[in-house]
Amino acid sequence: MIEMLMVIGITGILLIVLFQVFGAILSTKLRSQATSFVAQDSRYLLARLAYDISRASDITSGTGSALSLVIDGSTYLYSLSGESLVLSVGGGDPQSLTGVGTKINSLIFTRTDLSGNKAISISLNIAPTIIQPGGVTHERQLTTTIGLR
Repeated sequence: MIEMLMVIGITGILLIVLFQVFGAILSTKLRSQATSFVAQDSRYLLARLAYDISRASDITSGTGSALSLVIDGSTYLYSLSGESLVLSVGGGDPQSLTGVGTKINSLIFTRTDLSGNKAISISLNIAPTIIQPGGVTHERQLTTTIGLR
């Protein structure tokens, strides 16, 4: 009987230790995924915006959370739809540019001049959609100015 109680006690201690290790591994995985999603989407969104703005012939609107560009005669409209950045080309169906692992908390386009040329300033706050233990978020605030050629 005493031996059974000893086995149950030792097994219980081992299970507690294993659950704590499993919890730490899961927390690390979630934190890593959140950071990765935010970094990937940040790079993609800035690269896409820089590419389209640099090849645009005109900025027709660039205030608030919407940006309208004219590229090769087509209108490219970037806008915030819920927590996602969407792009509509020529009035077509909007396509989401934000991945499933991220959301846009704030987006501000400001039309400006950069050395006498038209430019657009972008302020973007991107955060992961993954809920992490302890409520820690890995938000990223991006600010840049991109000019027309």
